[in-house]
Order: sequence, then C-alpha cells, then structure tokens
Amino acid sequence: MRGSLACLIVSILLFPYTSLGQDAMDYYNLGLESSSANKKIYYFTKALEVNQNLSVAYEKRGILYYFKGEYLEAIQDFRKVVQLKPFEPKAHEVLGLAYLKNENYGGAIVHLTRAVELNPELGSAYGYRAEAFLLIGMATEAVQDSSRAIQIGGSEQTVGRAYTIRGKAYRELGRSESADADLQKALRLDPEYYIYTVTSPTELLGDWASESSTLKRVGLVGMIGAVAAIFVVIFKLVLMAPKKGDRS
Repeated sequence: MRGSLACLIVSILLFPYTSLGQDAMDYYNLGLESSSANKKIYYFTKALEVNQNLSVAYEKRGILYYFKGEYLEAIQDFRKVVQLKPFEPKAHEVLGLAYLKNENYGGAIVHLTRAVELNPELGSAYGYRAEAFLLIGMATEAVQDSSRAIQIGGSEQTVGRAYTIRGKAYRELGRSESADADLQKALRLDPEYYIYTVTSPTELLGDWASESSTLKRVGLVGMIGAVAAIFVVIFKLVLMAPKKGDRS
C-alpha cells in the first residue's frame, strides 16, 4: 500500500514537468512543419514560452531572425544558445556571424575565437574571423586567419571566401601580386562571393537550419536581381543620353 501511494505521489509531482516538455516539443514540431518564416517564429516562440531552456528552438528562431535581417534578435537567441550549450563551437560561430553582420566586430572576434578554441579545425570560423580582422584594419591577422582557413580546407565556398579575404588583406599590405593571385583563385572557387566581397554565411546557416538548398536558391536569386538592376540602370542611362541633333 505504501509503495503504491509513493508511486502515485511521484507521478503527480512529475506530471506537470512531463506535460510541460511535451507541450514545448509540440509547438517546436509545428514550427518545423510550417512553411512560413513568421509562422515558424511564432511556434518556436510559443515553445520557448513553455520551456525557456529548449536550445533547439532558440537555434531555429535565431537563424530565421538572421535571414530576416533582425540581427539583434538573432544575437539574443544565440547568446541564449551559448549559455545553454557553452561548448558547442557552431553556436559560437553563428553568434559571431550575427555580431559581424551587426558591425560589432569586437563581439564577432570574441565568439569566433571561442569557436576555434573549441574546434581548431573549424575552417569557416577562421575565415569569418579574418573578415572581422580586415574590417577593423588588422590586415596581418586577417592574412593569418584566412591562410589557416585555406589550409584546413572545406567546401569551395568556404575556401573561396578565405582567398577573397586574404587577397583583400594582401592588397591592404601592399602585396599586389599575392593579392591578384588570391583573387583569381577566389573567382574560380566562389564567383558569387567574389562579386559581392561581403560575408556570405548562407551555407553555414543553411546547414544549421537543415534548409541549405532553399537558402542557396535565395542567395542566387539575390545575385541575379543585383545583376538585373545594374542592366536596368545602364539601359536608362542609354535612353537618357541626348542625341547629336537634340543638342543646342
């Protein structure tokens, strides 16, 4: 009798926590199943209202905020992720990227440094830290980090970005021949990044969110749109140019 009573008391005490976790995961799964970014954010937020320690919900919502251009919200979410998972190098890397995009280069360097401390073979983090160093005028450090990223290797996009950053850093240091050689390699490996010459974390964040193919298509559409806009401007200038007969 006493054993049955004890089991009943334990089950009553544990029921709210079991229900709490299950409800949070229900909302989280609804977020995964939703096709709209705003709907996803809504359900991930609901999940976090139920369970404030559900790190995967912060991760997914933070990625969505990043791609919506809401970098402060992304930073807040990934600061929570690194609190919950302090030894996860990718979490520090993405937080560093959010700081980088928000032009907080000091914060970017801090978390990208922590990422490579936790995983010295994380080439993409070296590449992004090189970008941060370059943007604050530390060209020598940018060369060192981008060289390390190239040495580690990875995807063509990761290595191509590293060559681009190192080429720009070499140019800052007055090493024109080395700069030209690196930028030619970058153009072959990652022409999209070479064209923009800005941080392009689409692949990394897409892998984290398990939506890399969709995000890459978005990036490609953006590039096509930019090229189209250039042609429109050129076409307008041609139309606006006065003919010889029109001049007084």
